[in-house]
Amino acid sequence: MLLGFAAELAASPVLPDGVTLRRVSAEEDLRRIADHQTAVWGFDCSWVADLLIGQVAAAPDRISILVAEADRRFVCTAWSGYEPGTEFVALLGGTTVPEWRGRGIYRAMIAARAQEAVERGFRLLHVDASPDSAPILRRCGFHQITTSTHFHWTPPQ
Repeated sequence: MLLGFAAELAASPVLPDGVTLRRVSAEEDLRRIADHQTAVWGFDCSWVADLLIGQVAAAPDRISILVAEADRRFVCTAWSGYEPGTEFVALLGGTTVPEWRGRGIYRAMIAARAQEAVERGFRLLHVDASPDSAPILRRCGFHQITTSTHFHWTPPQ
């Protein structure tokens, strides 16, 4: 788990030529995000569409979803979860296609989400980062505060 100060990380996103950043909430885009994540990770992430659709429907002010596109293709997707009454914003779902990695897109997504957090009055960003994302986040100014171990429990039949 990494923690960062939103004000220190907030900046105008710097994107490579041909890449645009936009906020999305339409069901079609949320399904495309799930397809994007499935393609990148190599396992079924179709559940992500239902999760995002449900969160947008239940509390649209508590989630902000961003996509970076090049030639109408999602090259990076990410979202932020806002918990009213706290200072924390969860940065979630950051996924970049392999051929677009190393060009600053993930970093731009961090900057854009930090900027929005500041605008909304939130002070802290937290990420349960993968081993791939953690070094990028540390270079951006995040601090590791703990580790987490993920388990998948399957009940006995």
